[in-house]
Amino acid sequence: MKEISIEGKRLLIVPIIYGLIGEEKKIKEAFNKFTPDCIAIGIPPEDIEIVGNIKDGEFDLSLQHQYYLFHLSKYGKISLPPLDIKIAYEISCKNNIPLHAIDIDDNEYADILTKNVSIFSLIRHSRKVRKLLNKEFEAKNAEEFVREWNKEINSIGAFRRLEEMREQRMVENILSLSRRYKKILAIVPLEKYDGIMSKLERYKKQ
Repeated sequence: MKEISIEGKRLLIVPIIYGLIGEEKKIKEAFNKFTPDCIAIGIPPEDIEIVGNIKDGEFDLSLQHQYYLFHLSKYGKISLPPLDIKIAYEISCKNNIPLHAIDIDDNEYADILTKNVSIFSLIRHSRKVRKLLNKEFEAKNAEEFVREWNKEINSIGAFRRLEEMREQRMVENILSLSRRYKKILAIVPLEKYDGIMSKLERYKKQ
C-alpha cells in the first residue's frame, strides 16, 4: 500500500487479492491507521448494491472467475462472497463512511466490450479461459499467481486494452472523489495496483 497526495488531498491505495481470506485484515488495518473520509473500492456499483444482503454461497460467478478462484485456492482459503468486500461494506456502515464503487458498471462494460472487442477476439478469449482450468502455474504464492493469471488472461490485445480502460476509469473516479473528500482509502485489485499508481503519480506531477 502507498499514500500519495494530490492537490492537498491524501490518498491511501491498498492492493487486495479479492476473495482470498486474510486480505480483509489489510482493509481493517488501513482504515484504523488512516481514518479516511470515504472508502473507494475497485468493484462495479452493482456489487455494492447486493453485498449487504447476499448470503454465503449465493455469489454468481463467470466461468473465468470460477477458474481463477479454483487456482487461487491452492495458495490459501477463499471466501464467497469475497470477505474483503464484505468487510469494507461493514466498516462503511458501522462508521457512517461513504463507500464508492470505482469500477465501471455492468452496462458500460458490455458497451465497451461490444465496441472494442471483435468476435474473433471473443472466441480466442473463450478458448484461453477454458485452457486455464488445467494450466500449471509457476507461482509460489498468491501474489505471484495473480500477476501470472493476469498476464495470461490479458495476452489477447483487445482484452488487455479493455482492462486498461477499466484501470483508467478507476483512476478518474478516485480523482473525482478527491474533489469531495480530503482523505480517501482506495481498495484496488492487486493486478491493477501498479498501473493505477503509475497514473496517479502522473496526475500528482501536473
